[in-house]
Amino acid sequence: MRLGRGIALATASAIVLAGPVHPARAEPEAAPAPPAPPEAAPAPREAAPEAPAERSWADGDHLTGEWGGARTRLADHGVTFDVFYASEAFTAHGRAEVLGHVDAAITLDTKKLGWWDGGTFYVLGQNNHGQTIQGRVGSAQPVTNLEADPYTQLTELFFEQTLLDDKIRFRIGKQDANRDFGTPRFGGNFINNNFGMFPNAPLPSYPTTGLGALVAVTPAPWLTTKLALYQGTPEVGGLGLTSAFRDGGGATIVGSVATTHHFGPSDRDGGTTSVGAWWRSSDVSEVGIGSGTPRMFDDNAGFFVQNDERIYLHPNDPNDPRGLTVILRFSWARPDRNEIRRYAGGSAAWHGLGPRTNDTAGIGAGYLAIADPLGGSPGPGSEWFVEAFYKLRLTNFISLQPDFQFFRHPGGDSADALVAGLRLKLKL
Repeated sequence: MRLGRGIALATASAIVLAGPVHPARAEPEAAPAPPAPPEAAPAPREAAPEAPAERSWADGDHLTGEWGGARTRLADHGVTFDVFYASEAFTAHGRAEVLGHVDAAITLDTKKLGWWDGGTFYVLGQNNHGQTIQGRVGSAQPVTNLEADPYTQLTELFFEQTLLDDKIRFRIGKQDANRDFGTPRFGGNFINNNFGMFPNAPLPSYPTTGLGALVAVTPAPWLTTKLALYQGTPEVGGLGLTSAFRDGGGATIVGSVATTHHFGPSDRDGGTTSVGAWWRSSDVSEVGIGSGTPRMFDDNAGFFVQNDERIYLHPNDPNDPRGLTVILRFSWARPDRNEIRRYAGGSAAWHGLGPRTNDTAGIGAGYLAIADPLGGSPGPGSEWFVEAFYKLRLTNFISLQPDFQFFRHPGGDSADALVAGLRLKLKL
C-alpha cells in the first residue's frame, strides 16, 4: 500500500503541476533585471516604441509568481526570498517511503541596502517530514541527499564579507561546510548523498550544520585557498546551537587549495581541481578490531581530492548551456578510527538533450571501504553503488527527476538492493 500511495502522490503532483514546456535557463539565476527606465517622448510623426512584453507566469522563475513586481523590487533593494519544496518517493525490496523537505531562506545584500559594499547576511530554515528509505536499503551512506529523520531547525545563520575586489572572503556563523569543501561545482543534480560532502570527512553538513569561521583567499584568478574552523559535534533540531560550546565537543580544522583551468575555443571549457585535508580534536574509538577491546584516540584526520570538468557543446556561444560534465572524487581517513576508510566516486552528466535544452541526464558510481560491516559480519567490507537519473525541467520552477540506484553489498554485507524513485522539486 505504501508503494501505491507513494507513486500515486508523485504522479498526481506531476499531472497537476506540469504545464507546457518553455525554454528555460540551465540553473536558477538571480531575479530578472529591473525594467529599463522610460525613454524620452518620440519625435513628431514617429510611432511610439512598443513596451517590452512581460514574461508570463509559466515563463517566470517562481511558482508563486513575482508578487505583482514586489519580489523584483525587494531584490533590487537587497532583500531576496527563496523557498523550495521537494518531495520524493523511493522504493526498495518491495517497500516504499515518501519524504518531503522545505528550504526557506532570506538573503540581505548590504550594498543594495545602502549600508556598505561586499556584505551578505543569510538565514536558512528547514523542515524534513515523512519516512526515509535508508532502513530498507541498509547502505552505509544515505540513499538521497534529503535523507534525515523528521526535524525543523535553523540550519544556517551567517554573515559573509568580501574585500579587495572579492580576493578575500570570510564567513562566520552557523553554516554548511559542503558549500566550500564538499559538492563540486556541477554535482548538484545527483540524488545519492555521496556526491555531496565526502562520506568520511566529519565536517558539519546537512542536516548537522554547525558554527564555524572561514577565510578564502584568491591571490590569482586561477587559485583559491580556504581555511576553516568548525565546531566538532553539531546536532540537529531547533536553533542547533546548544552543542556549540559543550565541554569535550572538540573542533574541526579544514583547509584546501583549488586551481581553475580553461581550454578550448573562447576558453569557455575548463574545470577545477581541489585538494584538502582536515583534522578533528575529539574522542574517537578504534574501529575494525572485531571483538577486542578498542583503544581510544583524542584526534582524527583525513584528506580529499576532486576534479570537475565542463566541456560545452558550442563553447563559442555563451548563451548555449549544453555540454558534458565529468567529476572524479577520492577521500581517505585514518583507517583505525573511521568506519569508512576510503571513498572513490565519479560521474558524467549531459545537460541539454535534443530539443530539451534545459534537461540533464547523468550516471555516477562510487565505492566505500568499510571497517565494520553494518550487518555484523567480520570486517572489513565494501559497498558499491551506481546511480542514473533524468532531470526533466518542466519550467524554471518545476522539475521532475526519475532516479535509479543499485547497491552492491550495502553497508558492507547486506543484500544487494535496487532503488527506484521520483523527486518533484518546486521553486516557490
